[in-house]
Amino acid sequence: MQLLKDMYNSAEALKGRKLLTVTAVLTIVFLGIGIFIGYINNQLLNQNENDNGAVLPPPVVDTSTTYFGKVSYVNPEYYPGEEISYVLTDPSGNDIILLKAEDDKLSLAEGLTVKVKGRETVSKAGTKYLLVKEVIINAAD
Repeated sequence: MQLLKDMYNSAEALKGRKLLTVTAVLTIVFLGIGIFIGYINNQLLNQNENDNGAVLPPPVVDTSTTYFGKVSYVNPEYYPGEEISYVLTDPSGNDIILLKAEDDKLSLAEGLTVKVKGRETVSKAGTKYLLVKEVIINAAD
């Protein structure tokens, strides 16, 4: 306990220029210690990064297909249980592919010439259709 009292009295005795000098020296010492600890920490983290041998996953490949044509209504009774109500037709009126969407985007695009993007799928009955994810209405060739 006496040691603490002696240290306190010594600190209290510092005045003016001595106090500034001691404060500057302590600041520089602790700053150096902090930089050194940060450097060691950074070296350890980089070493762990290189040693774990992690393999990056392959890049994500977009497997969607894009078609261009006019969205036309088709009677869903032709495809029972499939909920297919639209077909994409070319300018001559020939069917390109059947269309199905999980929302109302095809009903909004009915009668319009659009570009549709989605995933090709085969129904339970073996009918090929496009599960539409995106409809671009003002699509240019």
